Amino acid sequence: MKSLLTSLFILNIRTSISFTSLLIGLAIITGCSASPSTTSPSSDPPSTSVHTEHSMSMDHIGTTATAPEGSVTKRPAQITMPPQTITSKMINLTAQTSYLEIEKGKYLPVWTFNRSVPGPQIEVTEGDIVTIHLKNKLNVPLSLHVHGVVLPNDMDGVPGMTQDAIQPGDSFTYTFKANHAGTYWYHSHQDSLNQIGKGLYGSFIVKKKQDSVSADHTLVLDEWSDPNTTAPESESNTLAINSNLGAYNIYTVNGRSGKSIEPIVVHQGDHVRLRLIHAGNMTQTLYIHSPAYRVTATDGHDINQPQVLKNGLLVIAPGERYDIEFTADQVGLSWIGMVGESTFVQSVRIPILIEKANTQPTATEIEQQITAQQAQMASIPDGNQAALDLTTYGQPTTSEFTLSSAFDREYTLDLDMGVIDGKMSYTINKEAYPQVSQLKVKTGEAVKITLINESKNEDHPMHLHGHSFEVLSKNGQALTGSPIWKDTINVRPGDTYVIAFRANNPGMWMVHCHELHHASMGMMTDVIYEDYKSQYQPDPEAGNISE
Repeated sequence: MKSLLTSLFILNIRTSISFTSLLIGLAIITGCSASPSTTSPSSDPPSTSVHTEHSMSMDHIGTTATAPEGSVTKRPAQITMPPQTITSKMINLTAQTSYLEIEKGKYLPVWTFNRSVPGPQIEVTEGDIVTIHLKNKLNVPLSLHVHGVVLPNDMDGVPGMTQDAIQPGDSFTYTFKANHAGTYWYHSHQDSLNQIGKGLYGSFIVKKKQDSVSADHTLVLDEWSDPNTTAPESESNTLAINSNLGAYNIYTVNGRSGKSIEPIVVHQGDHVRLRLIHAGNMTQTLYIHSPAYRVTATDGHDINQPQVLKNGLLVIAPGERYDIEFTADQVGLSWIGMVGESTFVQSVRIPILIEKANTQPTATEIEQQITAQQAQMASIPDGNQAALDLTTYGQPTTSEFTLSSAFDREYTLDLDMGVIDGKMSYTINKEAYPQVSQLKVKTGEAVKITLINESKNEDHPMHLHGHSFEVLSKNGQALTGSPIWKDTINVRPGDTYVIAFRANNPGMWMVHCHELHHASMGMMTDVIYEDYKSQYQPDPEAGNISE
């Protein structure tokens, strides 16, 4: 079996066959075509109605993603620029093609917002009314979803559900109030696996009106598949297992890989915040080499009284965000690195240089300092070290929900895979989108959802649009640390989470796995407010692909 996996993975890299084709082949060989396991009943079974509103407005399910074009070494005429920071409340974004110099002398064809990958960082202040004007200069439709920000339903950017996809040459304006400070991101929600995979994303930061941080940096993680970057055959089997059977072989931070990853430079005495955003499709484990730091927020929500950590591991899944803070006490080098066996993973090292106060080292001096300590950054923690468990981190305080709260609606979502209508699918309660039961609610109701991952070896980072939810328990154990509020939760194989939210934002909202291969193969459903009536009428010619 190992040799078979290896052969299939090498074939995937060398011939760039699609992820779906590879997965279907493996499913047939390993017997994954058997019916998915029986789901656990919920206290209030999901509605038996299917996606009548949603499925009627979609032209097809899945993705238009094809084999990537591959990198080139000759400098193209059009290359990306470094991401800019936009601090205005009126933002203009333009989607267009370009080439990204992902490392020195290697250029990937990409789709961009404002000719950069990531797109420009948008910074606003809590309470601001934000207007984003998006112009489409691509030859395909697209949309914009501001991931994690609670906004009106008609501004959610889901084609076929809240708007038609923006056609080539057309524009759309999104307007909403940024109510809650935190770390968010924006991305296309049209054919997401394909379009996010080509670079259509950026960071969206809502700043507090009062903030003690003196150095604030954003780190956007991603993975890319490049047929012109091959894996050593000795690593092929490990790569296949670690990459959800995908062919990701370039790992980036802010659009740069390997030694081209830009260092973070701060000064002694700075109060530093690092904002981590995961824009890719693979769960990553990060080693944070720092003598004293705190994880202060997740998905835009503060953690109550987080404890000081030292040289720890942090697992970050697709769609998730984490804020890390520390005081730059000692001059020297810290770093963040990905943990894994492959050289591709080990190439991700983010140097954090702490310089003396009131000094401005040159780029050459910075490079020399990093080069002198490359061996130090290659070190990894003990394989038995446990990653941070948010369910026990921080200090308890009062919050809206507990396991004993009275709930108006209760649902169980059993996450698995199987064959639906002859197609390999990722399923919710043995159903695949669009023929999947909706979660019906009414305004003001308290809603509890139990998420169960029945998959044998695949994570399911589940994302709820339009709301934040509170995590109540993991594997039957109530949280013992800070209350944890999120919009994306990673349900690992065999794990069960109970979450709860208040239905206080009327509309039709997606719930889906943010491992976008899974979403495009059926792991999606909707939260539907029974007391909400949408005024949107989809255009059947718009080519809407909502995931």
